[in-house]
Amino acid sequence: MQDEATTRLTRAERRTVLVAAASPVALALLVLLPVGAMLGVGFGEVVAATLVYGGLLGLAAAFVTVDRLQARRCPRCRRRGERGEARCAACDYDRVEQPRFACDERHAIHLDDVALCDCGRRLKPLPPVRGVGREVAVALKLGAWLLVLLVGIGLALRLLERGL
Repeated sequence: MQDEATTRLTRAERRTVLVAAASPVALALLVLLPVGAMLGVGFGEVVAATLVYGGLLGLAAAFVTVDRLQARRCPRCRRRGERGEARCAACDYDRVEQPRFACDERHAIHLDDVALCDCGRRLKPLPPVRGVGREVAVALKLGAWLLVLLVGIGLALRLLERGL
């Protein structure tokens, strides 16, 4: 069984995730309240829209935060390191290059160059690991623009309904 310190988020990290999840909800409320007041929409509709759109953005932000916190873990010993740490303090694994090795059949991924796989084939270096940060950032930007588009369409439809 893994050590408790390597598997759970600390209290400060959980608080960071909570703030990341709640911030988009508060921001959506601040954006939608004036729009709702200008359009004469009821408070319940504004709260519902805030919970839906802000909640979805909050879930995505919390996921990204947890993913980034988990990315600080050393793949070899599973100890959580400091941000920007080049080498693991516990096992001296190179966290920048993250060398990985596998045989041609890719039976197992080895973090150390032990020369031979369990099947007897020679291990070869694998290409570097790509993170998900860029893809997640694009998805969040797309979601934010979609929210702006939906609010704009709702505003335009409401104005057309009033005959302006």
